[in-house]
Amino acid sequence: MNKPKIIIMSGGRGKRLGEITEKVPKPLVKIGNQTILRMKYENYYKQGFQDFIFCIGYKGEMIRNEVQCFEKQGQIEFSDSGEEAGILKRLQVALPLMTERIILTYGDTFTDLDLDDLVSKHLESKCEATIVVAPIQNPFGLVDFDSKNLVTSFKEKPVLNYYIGYAVIEKTAFDYIPDKIFNLPDGQGLVTFYKMLIAIEKLNSYFHKGLQITFNTEDELKVAKKQLIQFYTST
Repeated sequence: MNKPKIIIMSGGRGKRLGEITEKVPKPLVKIGNQTILRMKYENYYKQGFQDFIFCIGYKGEMIRNEVQCFEKQGQIEFSDSGEEAGILKRLQVALPLMTERIILTYGDTFTDLDLDDLVSKHLESKCEATIVVAPIQNPFGLVDFDSKNLVTSFKEKPVLNYYIGYAVIEKTAFDYIPDKIFNLPDGQGLVTFYKMLIAIEKLNSYFHKGLQITFNTEDELKVAKKQLIQFYTST
């Protein structure tokens, strides 16, 4: 089985990080002495994945410069759809560079995901796409009630499954998408795309209970730094 190309989404602004991302794009935020983008790349390279597409936009030249300084150089290509494009639009622009299937990953998320196992489970599913989900405990009690306001269920701090920004997607899956969906802003297009695949029973899931780190605020960044330091110390 040929390993699919990895698409690393590196074009967003990361506005919630405030002054930090006014200077650098979010994937270039440093954890210790390395950027999270470099950590991700080296993780994938060690797993034998050496073909990459970087979807750039905001401060794209800084991403290019960082990638060109990587010590381990696989097959690297860039797709620039500008600063305002949503995730699905960035994927559409990158279509000519894609292999028959791709692994999608966000540039600001780090995991210890086994990519070969992810691809294998995706192929077994015979679906158009497989999204990676992880558990998260809701800090609140969740209540359902009917039209008469009678409570029908009460779940105390339930464990929920959420999408962590990784997926395997067949190139043929994009044939299902009308042009207007590609142009939806931010993540709306991607969510709509996944809902369309759900409707035709072509969206698979892959459960990951290992390390997964992302950050959207300065406080979350502090936590992410501690988690990554602990991970690398233990491994």
